[in-house]
Formats: sequence, structure tokens, C-alpha cells
Amino acid sequence: MLVPTLDYESFLHAVMATTGDLIISTDPQGAITTWSAAAEKATGYACRDVRGSRFADHIEEPHNKEVDAFFRKIAEDEDRRCVDWPMRLRSGESMPLSWRLSRMTDQAGEVAGVVAVGCNPVEQRVKETEMRQGEKLAALGMVIGGIAHEIRNPLGVSSAAAQLMRETMTAPALLEECIDKVIAGIDRASLVVESLLRFARPGPITQTTKVDVLDMLNNALALASGDAAAGTTVDWQPPCMPAPLYAEGVQNLLELVIVNLILNAFQAMPNGGRLTIAGRRDGAEAVIEIRDTGPGIPEAHLAKIFDPFFTTRSDSRRAGLGLSVSHAIVRQHGGNLTVRTSPSDGATFVVRIPGARDSSAAAGAADAC
Repeated sequence: MLVPTLDYESFLHAVMATTGDLIISTDPQGAITTWSAAAEKATGYACRDVRGSRFADHIEEPHNKEVDAFFRKIAEDEDRRCVDWPMRLRSGESMPLSWRLSRMTDQAGEVAGVVAVGCNPVEQRVKETEMRQGEKLAALGMVIGGIAHEIRNPLGVSSAAAQLMRETMTAPALLEECIDKVIAGIDRASLVVESLLRFARPGPITQTTKVDVLDMLNNALALASGDAAAGTTVDWQPPCMPAPLYAEGVQNLLELVIVNLILNAFQAMPNGGRLTIAGRRDGAEAVIEIRDTGPGIPEAHLAKIFDPFFTTRSDSRRAGLGLSVSHAIVRQHGGNLTVRTSPSDGATFVVRIPGARDSSAAAGAADAC
């Protein structure tokens, strides 16, 4: 079978006849030499009507003066430029266009002319919107998968524990353990829902209370401990006593932050390791550190770890919202969430939140610990 071939000139004509963008070429003085089919359709002018006319004459005032200035300095200008010049149509109307101007040179390096490619910015924005919508739908699909996994797990534990309760009503110790599992599973599912709501409808923190940091850390560890791999140990470094450490905030939201950070640490240690939880006061701030002995965070990922939907898990079972939601909650409290990492020491997430407003009297004792 013979495949038809085109010479170079025919190929250029074919491109100009099929592309949706306006393609116009000129000589070095700005006189039009070619005018694509898309330009004919958009402007109402046929190529024979405009050949030899000045490109500037088809651009609306006062932008036509910019065109003249461009051609006067064409030999000194950059090889390519992007500009917004509205074009005058045959109907007398004006069409907004974004132009990409490319200078052509001959074999001797002399300027031979200019190729101007124009596209409608409105249509371009529509295409970009459609692309963004597609990306959002893809992200939504990933989130839905993560939600299903995150909620199914604690509910599955609760269901199994409830069935076991039905069969072992005569064993009080086992019954109490099952009840604890049901409550923990429901609390875990509620935290997932709270996380999604905070991500979907972020807002300022308006009503805060004095939060006991030690109590908050205990609750968070209890909620997340079920995800720890075998062989994981916890190095518990609670806030100094006897002066308790208080933060100013919303306890269930701050607990959600710590749960997410502990879960993140457990995920970094799939074969076990050491989780370190520490709390202290630093001036007017309560500081919490969550440290793991995992492989650390690669340098390439550091700038993205707080981005929504970012995850390095190959099974895609998590929605990639934990760290981004935690970062948002801490910022809403007027605090700061940072990370330091190295291959030898794992990762340490540092939460800084304002101390309780009425706990300044205890600060001196806590700082001395």
C-alpha cells in the first residue's frame, strides 16, 4: 500500500487548513503573507482580501500601535513573545485574542518574517476549566475510595465486637473488652467524618476552651493504637508535672490532629519501630512532638506532604487527607505544624499551638522542668 507524501509547502498548507488556531504570517515589515482557514472563519476575511495588508491594520486601537512598535524593533526583539491584542472583524465587532509571535529567520540568520498564532482566551479558559473538572472528579474518586476504607475498618471492628457480645454475655471481662472496641470503632469513624467536614468546610475557630494536653494525647493514642504493627513500642514523654500543660483550642479537633500524626507514624513503620510522643511548653505555646523511626521523608516529597490527596501509599487505600487536614486545623488555631526528617532518625512532626490564656501562672514551673 502506498502512503501519499506531502512536500514541505503542502504540509504547511495542510496544517494551516486544519488547525483551530488563527495562524498568520507576515514579512519583516508586518505585511500579511498567509492567512489560515481558521483566521478566515473567525474574521470573515478571505486570504485574498488581506494578503499584502498590514497586520497592525487588523488589530484594534490602541493596540495596533504596539504591533507597529514590535515590527520596528523586530531584529532586536526576543524570538518569541506572548501578547493580548483584540482583532477587528469584518462585521465591525472585536474579538479578544491571545497571540504567540515567533520570529522567522533565513539561512543567513536574517529576519524573514513573523508567524502569529492567535487563540480565543475565552475558549482557552473553558478548556482549562474542563481539564480542572476532570482532575477534580479523579481526585473525588480517590477520596471516595479512601473514605470507604477508613470508615469500613472501624465499623467492621465494631460489628465483630457486637456479635461477640451477643455470644458471650456471661463473660463480664470479655463483654467489657467488646464494649470498648465498639466505642473505639465508632469514635474512629466519627473522626474520619470530622476530618472530611473540616476539609470540605474549613473555617475560623471561634469558640475555644482550655485543653489538657496530657489528656488529649492519651485519648489520641488510645484511638490510633489499633493501627500499630507488631513490634511497635511507645516512648511516652508526657508534659512535665506537677504543672499541667494546657492549650487553647477545640479538643476534638486537636485530638484529630494527633490521631492523624500517630497514624502517619505507624504507617511509616509497617514492620514495627518506636513511636515517641512528647509534650512541653515553649514560652506562650504548647509544643507536641510525634516522632517515628521509619525511613524518613524523601526530599522530593517534603514540599507536598501537606497537600490534599498527596499520598505515597501504593495501595491508595487512604485518601491522603490526614496531614493536609491536620495542617489546616493547626493553622486555624493560630499554630504551626512542621516536620524535620532524616533517613537515620525517621520523621518528627512538631505541633505548636497557643497555650491556654489562663495558664500563664504555671508556665514558669513548666519551663523549669
